[in-house]
Amino acid sequence: MCEAGWLAQMPEAFRVRLFQNALLQKFDAGQVIFRPGDPAGGIYGLVSGTVTVDTAPLDSTPRLIHIAVPGGWTGEDSFMTGKPRRIELFARSETWVMHVPLETMEQMAASDPGNIRAFGVISILAADKLLRIVHDLQKKSVSSRIASVLHRMSWATDVPISVSQENLGILTNTSRKQVNNAIQRFIEAGWIETGYRSITVTNPLALRRHAEQDVVD
Repeated sequence: MCEAGWLAQMPEAFRVRLFQNALLQKFDAGQVIFRPGDPAGGIYGLVSGTVTVDTAPLDSTPRLIHIAVPGGWTGEDSFMTGKPRRIELFARSETWVMHVPLETMEQMAASDPGNIRAFGVISILAADKLLRIVHDLQKKSVSSRIASVLHRMSWATDVPISVSQENLGILTNTSRKQVNNAIQRFIEAGWIETGYRSITVTNPLALRRHAEQDVVD
């Protein structure tokens, strides 16, 4: 949890204080960790498993926009606003998370106002992620958009990603046929391997190069 993502950017003293008050929690596949409208709560950091993020503008139906990778954190919106949850966090497989309760965050902020800035960095990293999502969706090439999403989720080479072709279609705004064609192309190139409802990225650099070329299919 300290090697990637938000905590990797935080001072050691902050990380120690956080872990002293954090709770390791398990969620089974199909469990909702929280959803829009739930009471304000603390933050969650993904240790292992597959978690999806669904959200939408107000008065719109939430849609899948992101599949989290270990080391990622979310849920800071309640701390920043004091209001109910704004997104849905859903466990797609057996998942372990690190949870820091809202009360702990408020105590840390009261003891050191600098900790408010530290928690706010989670939102900045989330904004960076959303910018990349928008950037990837603007690519003209279908296979480039699909390669971009797979690259974003490949936090470690040779680790299976639990994602269906249907969800890949949602994330890339493409049809199931287009996803299937791209997946077969990537398999033949040796960039990925597939299993039951999972994809293993074996060559993330090749995926990234293909994504950035954005040559219309």
